[in-house]
Amino acid sequence: MQLLNWFFHLDSSESVRSTAKDRMRKMLVYDRLELPAGRLEVLQEELLAVVSRYFELDAETTNFDLQQSERKAALIANFRLLRSKC
Repeated sequence: MQLLNWFFHLDSSESVRSTAKDRMRKMLVYDRLELPAGRLEVLQEELLAVVSRYFELDAETTNFDLQQSERKAALIANFRLLRSKC
């Protein structure tokens, strides 16, 4: 059965749908915040630079997410701190 699921990509349809929904949600948040293209990426790089001055980070697990509740947006930054540099 797993072979059939893999062959016909039955398990991946839900993940594709979830990915598309997440992208659409982010596009709506970007639009409502009136963010120019590339601005969020620059902000993420700057945040990484500041935090990495004080902590050694695990770059592979670092992620950023935009979330919206009603008419307010939040940028969620998740850093795995390995150790302090201070």
